[in-house]
Amino acid sequence: MRTEDGKKDDDYVDSLLHAFHVQFFAMNRQSVMPWESLEEILQTSDTSVIQDILQKTVLHPLCKKYPPSVKYRKIFLTELIKKHEATAAEPDDMLYEALAAVLCTEESTLCYKSYLLPTGESVTLCESIAAISEGTTGLVTWEAALCTAEWSIENPHLFSDRCRI
Repeated sequence: MRTEDGKKDDDYVDSLLHAFHVQFFAMNRQSVMPWESLEEILQTSDTSVIQDILQKTVLHPLCKKYPPSVKYRKIFLTELIKKHEATAAEPDDMLYEALAAVLCTEESTLCYKSYLLPTGESVTLCESIAAISEGTTGLVTWEAALCTAEWSIENPHLFSDRCRI
């Protein structure tokens, strides 16, 4: 986590930021977020990584254009604030301002999940937050579809010179 001269291992921090970025926009469960890794970094370095996480998630332009649900953002920010407060550092106004903005936002019946591709681009889906919508289920991303897409990306040789629907 730290190099020999005591600085943060930039690759480790970049990897952590990327994990938060990808998982936040896909609206992954909070339990799979890299909170433990964040705690390790916060123990050994300054708390500026918190602001970096904010920039990669709640304050990111993608979040402004295609926001995850209000409930999800509130839970995420609450957990991030807990991690920051555990460091006994000075309160971070940016964190509380972000939470205040989310709390002032009215919950919609629709939210967005964005899946970040290895190319840096994203695919954004509009989903219903209701379990049943318009008399049916299915207005959410199916986990099997995500697994199939990930497998396809990892195995492009199986699709070369073939027609795809």
